[in-house]
Amino acid sequence: TIRHVGVVDELRDPRPVMEAVKLICQSDSEFAKQVTIEFVGKVNSAFKTYVQNDQQLSGITRFLDQVPHDKLLELYGSTDLQLLVLAHTAIAPGNLPGKFFEYLASRKPILGIGPVKGDAAEILQRTHAGVIRDRNDNEGIKSELMRCYEDWKLGINRRNESIQLYSRINLTSKLISILESI
Repeated sequence: TIRHVGVVDELRDPRPVMEAVKLICQSDSEFAKQVTIEFVGKVNSAFKTYVQNDQQLSGITRFLDQVPHDKLLELYGSTDLQLLVLAHTAIAPGNLPGKFFEYLASRKPILGIGPVKGDAAEILQRTHAGVIRDRNDNEGIKSELMRCYEDWKLGINRRNESIQLYSRINLTSKLISILESI
């Protein structure tokens, strides 16, 4: 299960991932039978129409309304690959949405679409929690999807304990230290 939580709009457009999934499905029938993509939250009608008009994608994609936070935590636990789509804006390299930290805490791999040089990419690399691919890097997105799929089949989890550095407790402690030093 590949799952995206949050807003899908013109600035946060997951079509590059959808196109990569579609290409993989066309060449790998086992993948096509096993993959499901879910979007939880507000999704714009243009993206829904794009998916519904594609025979391959419409058969593997579900749209869910927003869910209460406690149910969302359950969804994170049942996700095999967290999909992070950063806004396509000038501030994207410094953008760390709140769900990014929840994705980290889920201990599930993360595939991000956005700037490959930015805060999210750096943290994912440091923690081995996932990767960010540029929205125009079709082959890179496809490769990462296949790597995650192979890891999933083999039961491999590449994460390490350094994600604890980004827990609310540790980040709050750092903030307190900074404020106390001022």
